[in-house]
Amino acid sequence: MHSNPDSVKKLIILAAFLIFLSSTLFAQAEDTATTITGLTESGGFTYSDFVSGNFRTQYEGRWAEDEDDHDMYEYIRFRTKEFLGNKVTIAGSGRLSEDIDGHETQNGAFRDILDSYDSSVNGRLYYLYADIKNPVVDKSNLRVGRQYQYSVETILFDGAKYEQQLGPADTYVFGGMRASQYSSTYFDTVTGSGVSVRPFIDTTANLDYIRIIDDAYIDDEVGLSLWQKIYEDLNLSGRYTFLNTLPKDFLVKLSWDKIDWDASIQLSYFRFLNSIAEQSNNISPFYQILGTFEPFDLVSLTGYKGIGEKFGISSGMDYRNVLDEGDENTFNLDYKRAFLSVNFNNILLQDSKIAFTIEYWDAAGVDQSTDIGVDYDKKIGKFDAGAGTNYSLYKYNFDGSNGLESVLDSEYTNDIEQKINVRTYYLKLKYLLTKQSDITFRWSTEISDTDPETYNQLLLSYSINF
Repeated sequence: MHSNPDSVKKLIILAAFLIFLSSTLFAQAEDTATTITGLTESGGFTYSDFVSGNFRTQYEGRWAEDEDDHDMYEYIRFRTKEFLGNKVTIAGSGRLSEDIDGHETQNGAFRDILDSYDSSVNGRLYYLYADIKNPVVDKSNLRVGRQYQYSVETILFDGAKYEQQLGPADTYVFGGMRASQYSSTYFDTVTGSGVSVRPFIDTTANLDYIRIIDDAYIDDEVGLSLWQKIYEDLNLSGRYTFLNTLPKDFLVKLSWDKIDWDASIQLSYFRFLNSIAEQSNNISPFYQILGTFEPFDLVSLTGYKGIGEKFGISSGMDYRNVLDEGDENTFNLDYKRAFLSVNFNNILLQDSKIAFTIEYWDAAGVDQSTDIGVDYDKKIGKFDAGAGTNYSLYKYNFDGSNGLESVLDSEYTNDIEQKINVRTYYLKLKYLLTKQSDITFRWSTEISDTDPETYNQLLLSYSINF
């Protein structure tokens, strides 16, 4: 993957627009000097009185057999307090990455997204927007900039979203240029709208619509959702979506939460209805690797019960079924999974937690397995130490700080494979430097049936809240 000049231009235009917007609003304020707390204090500007957030810098090292990889990451997120008459806030989040040892070879075990860029240094803007309360009329909000829209699909775009409360209804409309952290979007546009109503005290209904236009596709997606309180702690929710007039999927969830009993149960059923290949929004972000999404259903049941202040038990099961056996493949399998986890707090030692987990898997093409996981955590003064082991039947590629992004962005998808029967051991240590900052060390080792069979990872990070 190469840097996209159009994306760079959009980021510059977005940043310039936000600066212009803020400057214009400042110029309209009657008393700009006292708008932001801290600007006129004798000690000068006190940023903590105006902006808060977190900064983290992290080193990641990975080793497997005779290969290794070394990267650095810097993350920042911030949000200002309300200013200009308590009407405006600005929020942002981004990442800078450095591929310290250069690009991996084509067949390298650690080839990931950082190896696909022209430069070893890469910046990524997650979001940067300004919120303006009641810009025109009361009970409204205008958000301008790079932002996420969570409704029928998760959309990242550069543009504007306007929300307005109209009596018992909450409405919104948005539009702009679609953005992506993983691929070039050129001049793809996205628009949408929605409404949420409460016809009864214990009922909420939502209607959401999204249209995405790119060079090859025009996709329209509609989502209908409902939340209903049945009785006291018992709630029912559901969602049904359509893609280009065809049913796409639906989800039904029944949840029971009894706070007084420290207990909860959730039962859900998900059905993916029709085969879907490539779309404008990549309904499956891993489409190029996984292929066409084929219909399947998934039933999940989970529960938790606390016993006093020191004990807790959680358990659950998942049943996934590919509707047509001929559609099963490496990444689309039937499976059954069940687990039981027991948690102990402050047993034998104060400020300690330990959890034992028993997990059972029965998957097509893989032997049945029953495995045990253990997680232990202990606080000692300014130290927080932890160690443990867990099991995963499947993992994709090498799941470091890049997560599944490495799978999505690899230029050599034929090298991507599932890791099977993965046993992970880890050790972590956090030291609290101040109330606002800490240093963290984490070492993990994965052993699996997939080459390379042993994989090690070291994470060192410094984090500070401001």
